[in-house]
Amino acid sequence: MISLSRIVLWAPLLLAALLAGAYITMHDPTARDGTELSQVPLSEEDPSLDRVGDLKYMGGLDIPRMGQNIGGLSALRWDADSGRLLALTDDARFVWITPEDRAERLVGIVDLEVGTLLGTDGEPLTGKQQGDSESLNRLLRGSQPSDFGWNVGFERDHRILFYESLYGPAKRVEFDVEAEFGPVDENKGLETLTKFGTGFLACVERQAAEGRANCRTMVFGGKRVDFAAEPPKRVQELGGVPTDADSLTDGTTFILFRSYSPSQGNAAAIVAYALDGTRREIATFLPPLTLDNFEGLAVREEGGRTFLYIVSDDNFSGSQRTLLMKFEVLPENQ
Repeated sequence: MISLSRIVLWAPLLLAALLAGAYITMHDPTARDGTELSQVPLSEEDPSLDRVGDLKYMGGLDIPRMGQNIGGLSALRWDADSGRLLALTDDARFVWITPEDRAERLVGIVDLEVGTLLGTDGEPLTGKQQGDSESLNRLLRGSQPSDFGWNVGFERDHRILFYESLYGPAKRVEFDVEAEFGPVDENKGLETLTKFGTGFLACVERQAAEGRANCRTMVFGGKRVDFAAEPPKRVQELGGVPTDADSLTDGTTFILFRSYSPSQGNAAAIVAYALDGTRREIATFLPPLTLDNFEGLAVREEGGRTFLYIVSDDNFSGSQRTLLMKFEVLPENQ
């Protein structure tokens, strides 16, 4: 486990420039090895923009390697007990992120803590075949808030491992991904795990088609129900697939979709599903909005308000970025 001391990003003059509509200078996209965070606007063309769909932009960061090879972030959760975000990487590591907020805006990172996921034998998971961790779900095991653990979904060797503690060995969960979803591409497996009613929702990285669902709602040992998760029409046309989801205490589940093509670049969307199946399109992210390969979403409930965080997977590439962005969910049609 590695801990990084307090990192603070706050520049009043930069914020003033942002509000005035000035352009924010970005890092060289090939220089990812530094420790200097930078703020990012919702739109580089219009840095004063603070709204997309039913979301209010609450700040975002471009996160370089931070001296700890931060990258490949593919799942995200908010831990209210510690006031931290938990992310997974594509190489079987977990990253605790303590965000720095000023006037509720995300302006920096206070602390990073990085650890390595272990296998069922208690040894570190190594190699892409065994260590491609992609999805995350907090699982209650008892009646007390402290009685919880984490389910982690993996690609390539498609499986779910349960961790009573992220610092300890795993237990194999009796869940056959390909038996549930049919043949699954090696790199397009279990991208999404989240609580859904009395059970949970699992999604693989593909579009729903007739006779082939991309998600299932289920209770372990109980009923399985096919669930077709679909993004808004434009992102659907671009090939959008589910990459993460997280749920409110009332059962409403926010699903993150993303697409990429060499000709169109990145696109993303967030759709909310109620337990009765009611669907609400929250936001669609298209150029010229700030975009990258968004694969993680976390819900934060606080004071009767709902905040969402999204994070992008840079695939440990110098041509992509790790973006962490915060939004507030506004009432529909406000």
